[in-house]
Amino acid sequence: MFTILKPEKMVVLGGLIPLDNRVSWVPAGSTGFQPSNCYLITEGQSRLLVDSGLAVHSQEILDDLAGLIGEGGGVSVFFTRSEMDCVSNLEPIARRFDIERLFTGGVINPFDAFDDLSRMALRGRRHQIDEKRTGEGDSLARAAQIDVAPGRVLEIESPLLRLLPTFWGWDEQTGTLFTSDTFTHGVMDSPDSPRVIDSTMEDTTTAEQVAGHLYAKYEWIPRSTCGPLREWLAEKFTALDPEIIAPSRGCVLRGRDVVRRHLDFMLSALTPERAHLIPQPA
Repeated sequence: MFTILKPEKMVVLGGLIPLDNRVSWVPAGSTGFQPSNCYLITEGQSRLLVDSGLAVHSQEILDDLAGLIGEGGGVSVFFTRSEMDCVSNLEPIARRFDIERLFTGGVINPFDAFDDLSRMALRGRRHQIDEKRTGEGDSLARAAQIDVAPGRVLEIESPLLRLLPTFWGWDEQTGTLFTSDTFTHGVMDSPDSPRVIDSTMEDTTTAEQVAGHLYAKYEWIPRSTCGPLREWLAEKFTALDPEIIAPSRGCVLRGRDVVRRHLDFMLSALTPERAHLIPQPA
């Protein structure tokens, strides 16, 4: 079931991942449920889907999309990463809806996982996300921002904290920063728990929890000099002052006080004096 983040502007869709020691991107021993997220940005009759979620949640996501945009409706798609937790549902979405534009980055072909869908039809609608145009590479259209609709723009940037080519999106109108595979630490105690952490609920997140999730994905961080990462992150959040952090996994963080608290947790995990945050052997 989708959750409304901003009425008539943005919803979060997707299913839940049971944390039962079979998930490699969370700390060992994690419990509860981690949301797998994709986001539908709406402006009038224009829609942009940020990521497409995990294949295991395909039916749930497609049915929610049909309820939101109508069966066979038009939607553009933006992938924050070319990894399967972001791109898995491209083919089923393309079968059921009209993909008007497809925004991707990096060199991984998002059509590699397709079976018999007409690839050429979508290739002509694909736009390469790059900070600036270069004279090399393919002939794909390139963009550093996505025009969702007149007056509604999603600004695109490649974050300093990443492994593979990764792109963050900034929606100034809703104050939302889409952070892909960063800020993924928010988990739900049960399937009925809220998938949004805000000021209306008790937030039990700890610095150790945030560090554990960060190090599970970026295992090299505890052994690295993270000053530039910390400075970049602090400057980015100061400049944007986001109201919502929207990761591809984990609970959505909503409210500027909540965002600032979780940013402080993240900066602590990126601080050299953080030996107490590093998970110790049992």
